[in-house]
Amino acid sequence: MMLNNNLLAGVQAAYRGHRIYDTDETKAMVKDSIAVYKKYRAIFESPAVKIRRPDGRDFDGYVHVNPELCEKGMLVLFNPLGEEITRTIRVPLYYTGLTETAEFARFDTEPFTCELARDYTVTLTVTIPANDFVWYTIR
Repeated sequence: MMLNNNLLAGVQAAYRGHRIYDTDETKAMVKDSIAVYKKYRAIFESPAVKIRRPDGRDFDGYVHVNPELCEKGMLVLFNPLGEEITRTIRVPLYYTGLTETAEFARFDTEPFTCELARDYTVTLTVTIPANDFVWYTIR
């Protein structure tokens, strides 16, 4: 979880040790996480707008924004709780440069379109698995 938290926040770090891959499953997870980071590196290294600060009692998240890129934003949400949660959140998209609609794709799956409100936000209902995270590309 910490690896994904760092990568999705755009943090580059050197992870070393003789047991970094203790199992093949761990190695596959690390490779997948690094692949996502490399694919979306530009947006992950762009400024982030906080949606909810982490307090360990509910989800937390932020949206990376950059109007110069193909991916205008990257919504990242974390669930520290031991149970799956569904929340309706307002996603601030003002700094993405989008003005009328935004196309969201969860984990690079089939995208869906949302209309922006007059304050450049989108209301989105999201489900986050227990002790896990989700991310959405925004175009």
